[in-house]
Amino acid sequence: MGDQHDRGSKPDGGLRTSSGPIPTELAQFIQEHVSSLEQLEVMFLLRDTAAREWRADEVSRQLGSSLMSIGRRLEHLAEARFLKVRHTERGPVYQHGPESEEMAALIDAAAKLYKERRLAVIDLVYGRPESDLRAFSDAFMLKKK
Repeated sequence: MGDQHDRGSKPDGGLRTSSGPIPTELAQFIQEHVSSLEQLEVMFLLRDTAAREWRADEVSRQLGSSLMSIGRRLEHLAEARFLKVRHTERGPVYQHGPESEEMAALIDAAAKLYKERRLAVIDLVYGRPESDLRAFSDAFMLKKK
């Protein structure tokens, strides 16, 4: 059975799932800054190899994903200041280097959560609160004549 939102928040503002609470700040970080699992995989690869600089083609080969998609993910993460970027003759190289200790701690916490409770993270990345889904589906309902 996968992680499912428990229709509401914990009294302290955290998010409850069937496998336990997720701190509010971490849940918000994932929901606001992560648009796909591929993006997480890129972020975590560079985090896990923090001393290394990576080119987009190397990340693409390592993760088995398209070069174009990986290039966009790296650019987005660099623009969000999760990664450092250095321009070379062969193109940009990227390295783990969040702009603040707080951001680094959130990336570390997200990596730990993803390793321990992958379905909870998938739900945060792709899940929407029921009210948002209801509003979207209601927009397509046909009215009776």
